[in-house]
Amino acid sequence: MTRLQWQNLVVLSVTEPAAVARILINLKIGREALWTGLALVSILNAALITLSELVSPAESQFPAFLQMPVLLAFLVAGALLITAAAITWIGQWMGGVGQFEDVMVVILWLQALRILVQAISLILLVSAPVLFLLVAIVAAVLGIYIILNFIKEAHGYDSIWKSAGVLLASILGIVLGLSLIGSPFVEAAARV
Repeated sequence: MTRLQWQNLVVLSVTEPAAVARILINLKIGREALWTGLALVSILNAALITLSELVSPAESQFPAFLQMPVLLAFLVAGALLITAAAITWIGQWMGGVGQFEDVMVVILWLQALRILVQAISLILLVSAPVLFLLVAIVAAVLGIYIILNFIKEAHGYDSIWKSAGVLLASILGIVLGLSLIGSPFVEAAARV
């Protein structure tokens, strides 16, 4: 793909996200490329989060152990994998036809878009803090709109409402799963 085609995909992701999802899914990207993409977006995401923490340390949102870029990259990769798996399984349970690779490619593209927004936000954080807040709000709303369309296309749904159900059930499933996994650690820490 040329640079212009990539730019067009970025614009189309906002204006016609369903079409972009179809394009990405139809590329039939192999697992090796998806793993490479996962590593790349995880590293870039961790680098941008670390850089934003350095630029604005007073507003740090992360505990100290999460401020290590390598650990952060692994956590981002894990979160993306869990998200893709949850959306795949719950989507199939709700009658969708999407495979893990279909969901993973759109999740990775969404993450690449998020990295672009993070980079712009970092520049705005330093140069125009009020604009930074506006971009963050608009990006959050657009992100939900985009992922709902991506899920719809990945699973072949005829309604965006099914996508919303899959997304909500996935979020609840992930939160419940993490709380069940994490509760023994919290109990152990409380005893110490």
